[in-house]
Amino acid sequence: MKLKINGEIKAIDNSNEESLLEGLLEHFGYKPQLVVVELNGEIINPKVWKSTKIKSGDCLEIVTIVGGGSYS
Repeated sequence: MKLKINGEIKAIDNSNEESLLEGLLEHFGYKPQLVVVELNGEIINPKVWKSTKIKSGDCLEIVTIVGGGSYS
């Protein structure tokens, strides 16, 4: 299966686990509590990641939340 993830085409095996959004995120090593996911232009609620199916040609934007900053 080929996906566009953060602007880059990636090919992955089409196993059952990876065809669901939650399994795909785990496959790529993302920590669920630290990411926001957009699938084909729509932000996906983390509560439905377990049931959100991913298919070849889908476009994902995965944004990692990073804490920090400076106190002045």
